[in-house]
This record gives sequence, C-alpha cells and structure tokens, in this order.
Amino acid sequence: MRNLACSAGLVVLLAGLPAAHAADFVLVNQDAPGAGLNDLTAAAPVGGNPGKTLGEQRRLVYQFALEMYGALLNSAVPVRVQASFASLGQNAAGNNILGQAGPISSYRDFANAPLANTWYNAALANALRGAQNNPGKDDIQSQFTTDIDVGGAGQGWYYGLDGRTPKGQTNFLDVVTHEIGHGLGFTGDNSTVRAAADPSRIYNRYMRSAGGLDWNAMSDAQRAAARISDNLVWTGPQVTTEVPIKLQPEIALRISAPAAAAGYNPFATADFGSPASSAAFTGNLVQATYTDAGNVIHTDGCLPVTNGAALAGRIALVDRGVCNFSQKTLNAQQAGAVAVVIASNKPDALAPMAAGDANVAAQITIPTVLVTQALGNQLKANLQGLAAAGIGPYADRHLAAVLADGVDANGQAVRRVKLYAPPGFLPGSTISHFDQLTVPTALMAPSASATVIAQADLDLTPALFMDIGWSVNRGPLSLLDCATSVPISSPGGLIPGANALTNLKLCAKTSATVGDYRDCTGRYVQSRLEAKLFKPAQAQSLKMCLVGSKADAQFAAWH
Repeated sequence: MRNLACSAGLVVLLAGLPAAHAADFVLVNQDAPGAGLNDLTAAAPVGGNPGKTLGEQRRLVYQFALEMYGALLNSAVPVRVQASFASLGQNAAGNNILGQAGPISSYRDFANAPLANTWYNAALANALRGAQNNPGKDDIQSQFTTDIDVGGAGQGWYYGLDGRTPKGQTNFLDVVTHEIGHGLGFTGDNSTVRAAADPSRIYNRYMRSAGGLDWNAMSDAQRAAARISDNLVWTGPQVTTEVPIKLQPEIALRISAPAAAAGYNPFATADFGSPASSAAFTGNLVQATYTDAGNVIHTDGCLPVTNGAALAGRIALVDRGVCNFSQKTLNAQQAGAVAVVIASNKPDALAPMAAGDANVAAQITIPTVLVTQALGNQLKANLQGLAAAGIGPYADRHLAAVLADGVDANGQAVRRVKLYAPPGFLPGSTISHFDQLTVPTALMAPSASATVIAQADLDLTPALFMDIGWSVNRGPLSLLDCATSVPISSPGGLIPGANALTNLKLCAKTSATVGDYRDCTGRYVQSRLEAKLFKPAQAQSLKMCLVGSKADAQFAAWH
C-alpha cells in the first residue's frame, strides 16, 4: 500500500517512461452479423447520434467513449477493446446487469514497471513499457446487455450523446465509459486469501481500512471483514487531493422527532416522480398500510392503502419488497401522501431506485427516497410523533462517502473517498468501485445514476488513473497543428478538451463535405458555450482553429 510519503519515489521511477503520446483506442467488434453492434433495426437519430440503425448508434456511442479516453490518456501503444452485446440477466438483487468489462490480461516486472512484484492491467502495462507485452493480443473485453432494449430502444438504452437521458432510460455512453474504466485498471482483487509474498495488483496497493491497515498488510481474516465493513478507502495521493474539489457536502434526511429516532441520514433517490426537496420531506411520517382478505396488515405498499385518512398530507413510510418502487409510491400518492420514504429490507448499501414500470411511473408527481434497513427499523420502532425536518447539505456532517484516515503534516484530518464495501459481499462490485453515496454520484459508482454525464465530467476517475500509473493529459487541446486554450482535462474530472476533440471527430466522420463539417462544428461550439462547458475565450480559440485551411485539414484527417 502506498501512502503520501511514498509518492515522491514514484515520480523518480516514472522518469524513464516513454514520452507522452495520445492513446489510440481500437474497437474490436465481436458481434455476429445482424446482432448487437451490427443490429440492422432502423433507428431515428437521437441526441446528436446520427446513426440510422440500432447497431450503428451503438457503435457511434462506443467509439465516442473510446475517443474521449484516447484524448485523456497517453500511450504509444494502441488499446484494443473487445465489444459485444448479449443477454446478461440480473444480479442477486434482481437488477439488470447493464454491462461487464475488465482487462483480458495483466503483467508484472516488465521493462519500465514502476513497482516490482506488482500486476498491471494490459493497457496500462503496455503504456508504461512503451511496447506491447504480448504482441497481437487485445487488452480489454466488454459486454453490454440487450435485455433492456426488449420492446424497442425507447424502453431501455438511451443512445444520445448529449447527456439528456429521458426518464426510464439508461444512458449507454455513461455505462460504456464506466465499463472501459474497469478495463483500464479501475479494478481490484477482492479475494481475501493472500500470502505476504504474493504479487499485488497495483489497485490493491491503494486500499486501506480507514484509520487501520493497508489491504496487503491485513491477515486473510481481516481482509474478509474489511471487504464488507463499509470502511475501505482509496489512499492514492491524486484522488485524495481532488476529493475536496469534486465532492460536495452530504445531502441527508433529517429526522427531528422523537429523540430516539432523531439524526441525519443518507438516502438514495428515484428516477421517477418529482425531485426530493426539503419542503416535501418536512412534516409527520406515517406508516402506510393495507389489510388483505385474511385481515392481515401489510406495510409494503403494494396494494391500495387502507389508512388513507391518517396518511393524507403526510410523508408515507413504506417497506421495500414484493413490488416495484413506483407502484408503492403511486399507491401512497393516491392515498394523499406528499412524499414517500421506503425502508430497505436488506443491509446492502443504498442505490438509486428505478421505476420498474414506465406506465406507473408516468402517473407519479411526488418524490421518493430510499433509506437503510437500520434506519427503517428505527423509524418503525418510533412511529409515535415521528417527524422529518427536511433534506439538504449539512456542513456539520462528514461527507457520506468520505472517511477520516490519519492526519497530515499540519495535524489536519486527511479525508479519503470510500470504496464500495457494503455489508453484503457482491463479487462483481465490491472493492472495484467508488462508494455509491458520493455526491455527486461518481462515474465509477456501482449503480448507474442520472447525475452522471460522462461526456463532460469523469469526476475522480482520471485522478485514480494517475494514482495507478497512467499519464493523464491535462494540457491544452490542439486540433492537428492548431493550439487552443481549452484544457483536455482538469483536476476534479472535467474534460472540456476531450469532449471537444471527440465531438469534432464525430462531425468529420458523419459529414459529407467540409462545408457540412464547418456547420457541424459551429453548432457544437455554440451549444457547448451556452452549456458553459467552455469559457468565452476558450470557445473563441476553438473557433479560430475551425476555419479555412485548418478545417479542411481536420476534415481530411478525420473523415
């Protein structure tokens, strides 16, 4: 495990590495003719994606993600990414598996390896060496689900490139960018059994139990406990430096009465209904109930509520389970509730709630939040006089996804971002993600979130790449030989230059003539200026590089 004091040594070790060179990402299409990335189903252009078939739209989104990473990362060796679509089914929690990816191979003790006896994923190992460690081999494998496109693309994936994902759909670009991140090295070994002399994965060298031991220094029993402790943090110096730049104060639900239940509590939001507001969650909480034919009282909200008189104008407390989140909320709304608090029925970490039924979700106008099983039990044990006092950022609270881990040279607490280590071990998710409760939700959180906009903001992901050894491009964007003042990326994860280069290349590839290219790039710069992705001076520097012979050369190079 590395700490801040060790980072200086890493700089010396990296001094002999190959010169910076923007990475070239290659899409390796593994789908059969007519399937997945080659699906010939007709599709209307959407959100800046001009593809005319489902397969073409998928390929354009995938290539967009690869171009962004190519602009962001430096490597003299092409990164080859296998891609395909398949039915991936559901996880143990009953949620659709959207995608899965990882490095095809890993290498250690290669030429220019920064650390001995340490595994590096193939793409990073090749970049560090400046040559392929195993010539002719692909580096990353990735696969995405077809399950949520059943019934038409409008029911599942959103293939737009503008970040404006309709409710009920999942942004394909966000998920592709997330999964490629795993292949690039955002993945750890969550096995608890490890001999002291065993080679470590570079990722695991930056894992620590907050205030305790580094992952590699733990015993097998300690690792088994740590991976379900909700107490693992990332110790890499670059991520730690950028945590206060990127993450915001905790947004919490405040329970004000009775005293036995009072406190500030994390929650997850829903992708249906109105946004959770402090006003909606101020007032008395009442448990919503219904009585079945056998005169048994139920608290899961899955049938019309029968204690509507007590619930009208109040916040409904409902148990998770049996039916969709949206159905519970609609039943509470029809009984007069102004908001809904759903208590989880399992000790897992919180994750955003999906509607489950688009027709039901369309009828919902009130907000819903999900709270932990522990808080739910506490609320149900204190129903008399139970009241909430709103939601919002609470400065006296630690960040939900940040823990104190020692002190710095000035005696100040070091705040580190949590890794995903929920009480219930999840083989495909535990350790290899940031915590779900980062605010805003991180790109590399375990569950998809509508707050992620990967085409513009990769949050702490580039910083983690820097920690494990990647060279990240934070210099100004050049369009061939024309320099702009737009940074490729900046601390905190904004990627204005990477976004610009990716969109300009898309304009070139999808334009019939150089005139069409100029029109496309002009619309892009204006739209991004209005969205405040660029400062006025940066937008002007872009425009100066998109005229005359400069535009001709770009079109010829990228078309």
